[in-house]
Amino acid sequence: MTNDLFDKATRLNETLLEQFSKAAEMQMNAFRRYADVTMEQARKVSEVRDLEGLKTVTGDQAETLKSLSEQFTADWKAWQDYFNESREQFGKVFEKAPEETTKPGPKAAK
Repeated sequence: MTNDLFDKATRLNETLLEQFSKAAEMQMNAFRRYADVTMEQARKVSEVRDLEGLKTVTGDQAETLKSLSEQFTADWKAWQDYFNESREQFGKVFEKAPEETTKPGPKAAK
């Protein structure tokens, strides 16, 4: 019983670390993408010098917003997949021990 409890605690800790690492990586990647878009837009706006440049920048905004919308959708799907995977992984932690650990070992030859 005690070994089973320690095994489950160990598997839970490993699963938590793995899942939190994935979440942190997903957040950092998303932050990086959105920061890049923001910096690119700020650069474009800072380069506007006349009315024609302003028209160009505002015209590009529709494409940027479409791209952002698609990225938001992809990120949302990735988070849904992450949550489903996490739920499965945490469920496995509390399942019974694998079959090979519960079966008795081979009988010794006499």
